[in-house]
Amino acid sequence: MDALFAHSPGNEPLVVELLQEVYRRLGLDYRNYSQTFLSRRITAFARKNNFDSIDEMVRSLLANERELESFVDSMSLPTTRMFRDPAVFKEIRESVIPMLSETQLAKVWSAGCSTGEEAYSLSIIFKEEQPGKKIVTFATDLSERSLHIAKKGIYQLRRMRAYTAAYLASGGTADFSDYYTADDENAIINADLRGNLVFAQHNLVIDSTFNEFDLILCRNVLIYFNRALQEQVVNLLANSLRPGGILILGDKESIRSMAPRQNFVDLDRTLRIFQKAQ
Repeated sequence: MDALFAHSPGNEPLVVELLQEVYRRLGLDYRNYSQTFLSRRITAFARKNNFDSIDEMVRSLLANERELESFVDSMSLPTTRMFRDPAVFKEIRESVIPMLSETQLAKVWSAGCSTGEEAYSLSIIFKEEQPGKKIVTFATDLSERSLHIAKKGIYQLRRMRAYTAAYLASGGTADFSDYYTADDENAIINADLRGNLVFAQHNLVIDSTFNEFDLILCRNVLIYFNRALQEQVVNLLANSLRPGGILILGDKESIRSMAPRQNFVDLDRTLRIFQKAQ
């Protein structure tokens, strides 16, 4: 059992070595992710690939670049859906959009966008609520594989029933099927919804801010980091917002007792919506 448990005492130095090499070779920094997350993902990878021990796994990964890249792909968690937590998107419709920059161009960042469902959900809401306004959404993720899926905007058709229900719960009133075309198995998001989306790779751990945004969503990302890294990333998000800009986190995430907390006021504590001080 201990041989495959990533954070048993005998395996911890091996995990440290592995994560250090991932950072050195690929520039991907998992060293300050939460111990629970790392243990779960590393142990799962070892079992799935039939390694007898963490030691065997680490030696194999460090000797084979392709295997190492496969391991990194396994660290990504593309668990998302359109209009996830509909109450949040309803609040975006009713309260956040009216607060966006009064200029003709508003900039939004979906940080940790995974396979793109959040970004397309935003695109639909902006199309409905601000049809004449130019709103550009930058959707970023660490995983190139997830971004490849996001750029295509093709999702399993069987998911559309649940997405339609979430869309309606978020305040949508249109026919949701108007936003995609369908074949036997897939739903293809309409090209006009992709027009104002920019998908790009960005590493919240080591990359810097790249714009000044009116709205940032970074939902269900911080939960995978340890406390020090959470605070570092929240600082990055705060520095990426314009004065008066809006930050939305996941429902299990908080900036309470963090140093960057002083930069924000609560707009909705339950929905984790904050406004940067002006």
